[in-house]
Amino acid sequence: MGINRIARSKTADFDRGSRVRVCLITQNHLSMNPRLVKEADALTEAGYSVHVVAADFVGWARVADQAFRDRPWKAISYVTFGPTTRFFLRVFRGLRRRLAFFLFQTGFRCRRIAESACHTIGPDLIKAAVGVKADLYIAHYPPALPAAALAAQRHGGVYAFDAEDFHLGDPPEGPEYDALRALIRAVEVRYLPGCAYISSASPGIAAAYAASYGVNQPAVIRNVFPKSHAPLGPTRAGTARPGPSLYWFSQTIGADRGLECAVIAIGKARCKPHLYLRGTPQADYRMQLEMLAHQVGVPDRLHFLTPALPGDMEQLAATYDVGLVGETGRTPNHRIALANKLFSYLLAGIPALISDIPAHREFARDAGDAVWVYRVDDADALAGQLDALLGSDSEILAKARQHAYRLGAERDNWEQEKVILLGLVERALSHLSG
Repeated sequence: MGINRIARSKTADFDRGSRVRVCLITQNHLSMNPRLVKEADALTEAGYSVHVVAADFVGWARVADQAFRDRPWKAISYVTFGPTTRFFLRVFRGLRRRLAFFLFQTGFRCRRIAESACHTIGPDLIKAAVGVKADLYIAHYPPALPAAALAAQRHGGVYAFDAEDFHLGDPPEGPEYDALRALIRAVEVRYLPGCAYISSASPGIAAAYAASYGVNQPAVIRNVFPKSHAPLGPTRAGTARPGPSLYWFSQTIGADRGLECAVIAIGKARCKPHLYLRGTPQADYRMQLEMLAHQVGVPDRLHFLTPALPGDMEQLAATYDVGLVGETGRTPNHRIALANKLFSYLLAGIPALISDIPAHREFARDAGDAVWVYRVDDADALAGQLDALLGSDSEILAKARQHAYRLGAERDNWEQEKVILLGLVERALSHLSG
């Protein structure tokens, strides 16, 4: 119910073809989970038979998912939910989750209640994953973790977990989020000890998981991207006009990302930069930023750009002078995570202006002038860095762009990181060769 299988012949081949089979599971669209897409590509290239269990719940992402229809791993089980599903199914799932969360809060914390409370399609992901026979199941995000574990149990396989974030640290601090944190912990503490391996997206996330659950230190696989996404070579400056240009992108343009600070900073900077934001603005948030831009006298220097495909982000970023990673560190996770966009900027060959949260300070130690650090939410400090990079001395920007491109080409790319992934998978499946 609510599960659509596509590429049926490919699914059948998956079940009875290659001896080593891997199933990847997420409650997101493929276009919302580029880390999973890179994983699927790498595993397929290494000779594994790959099946993906993903979700389908929003129109723009459904269109973006079409970019993956020709991938060799195109055996996909989609779990549909949201506005496109039948009315009674939507009502049933919504009531199921709310009731489960209520029961969880009142002390009924058995496995099935936690699995139903953690996501609208938690039980449906389990059903979809159990329907796929594999040797290894890799969960992305906590709602996929029970699905991976139970499918592995059913089919005699093993399972793993990829922590793109420190999910226990996702909710803001405060007692009003205690129940949500308890739910995340209930799911993770049950299944993480049984993982063949745990991977994470930053050293801080790895350390947090080890400290919170007593598991072995997860391997770090950073959110970098393939070198094929990079421009052909470094350039001295961006080509976006009007300029000079400061660029930021995400799926959603919203609060707590340092954007208000950036708007104020472009009003203070002597070099008069333009701020370009790519993504879908949250309700009323665009108007808030535009009002702020009017207040600081830069209404003509704030630009909103339409969303684009994940595979195009590096080529698009290369056309701007510098990139912004302005995380405010409002939650424990945000203080230790390394955002995808940081590595997109480096691969694109543009320097990054990064806020001084702990993860950024650690990264900046050996990144040279490819990254420029400023104090969190300090518009004067950000304006000063903008003037240093985009001022009258063009050699400073050219040198920083060359260094950023070199880091992307030599160190911060998927060709380097996927070696770690493949090693983890090989060890997890070593019992098959016995």
